[in-house]
Amino acid sequence: MTNSNPLVSIVLATFNGEKYLSQQLDSIFQQSYNNIELIAVDDASFDNTLNILHAYRLKHSNMKVFSNQTNLGFIKNFEKACSLAQGDFISPCDQDDVWHVDKIKLMIEAIEDYPLIYCDSFICDENLRQTGKKISDIVNCKNWNSCLQYSVFARIYGHTLLFTRRLFEKIIPFTEVVPHDWWIAYNAILNGGIKFLNQPMIFYRQHKENAFGIVGQKAKKTSLLKHEKKLLEDSRARERVNIFYKLCPKELLNEKNVLRQLVNSYKDFSLKNNLKRIQLFFKYKDLLLAPKKYTELHKNLFCLKMFTKLK
Repeated sequence: MTNSNPLVSIVLATFNGEKYLSQQLDSIFQQSYNNIELIAVDDASFDNTLNILHAYRLKHSNMKVFSNQTNLGFIKNFEKACSLAQGDFISPCDQDDVWHVDKIKLMIEAIEDYPLIYCDSFICDENLRQTGKKISDIVNCKNWNSCLQYSVFARIYGHTLLFTRRLFEKIIPFTEVVPHDWWIAYNAILNGGIKFLNQPMIFYRQHKENAFGIVGQKAKKTSLLKHEKKLLEDSRARERVNIFYKLCPKELLNEKNVLRQLVNSYKDFSLKNNLKRIQLFFKYKDLLLAPKKYTELHKNLFCLKMFTKLK
């Protein structure tokens, strides 16, 4: 990194976030790294979120606020926020967390020539009391350098990321099949790898309004019937692995070959493809299950389950 004090764009995508928003905004404007801008894009909130954003904008000249007339959804709203950023680096921000005062400073100092760096987080309850666990206690956090490691599972959370504008320009538009943080991370691996900053820099608030909670929590109830939900999940898994296969450059011979075989084995639940899927997962389990903190027994059990499921 040639510029020792580059502009960092913090991008905040909001939706009905009035309850915790002020605490997050305060932590952003208290950052020890001073060359920042805040880009806030509200996704048609119907509470007091937009008024809170404008109140802070009036106090801070390095903040811009935009408002969507219709709801874009979290993936496209984050993409829009990133597209409005002017900085050399982009750091996504959730509306309900609180940042450590040195978050941006330490991440900029550590990123080196990587296209993306991410950090650890303290897991907190709705009142921001620490639970005694960090994200790294629940999932594997380390440097990543193979796209196979992020083809089946992703355990990098958007609020922990800082990535280059150059990376963002290469990977737009975002696909709506893959969550934005997974999409960014997978592409970062293909464009130079991912670095992990082994320090918790965020107080990650867990509450009932979370769009997505920390791994390990029960999934939110859905109105979809169990069978319909499985069909939807299978369809998304097929689309995702197809997308990842197409993104993988032909120069990565082994990765491309494994992804091609995964694509074929995901086509249906025929006996041939079920057996092929199990074989692939057993052979490459240390790569395909890398983000998960699984014991060897748990890995083997997961591979067996792939006989009747897609992931």
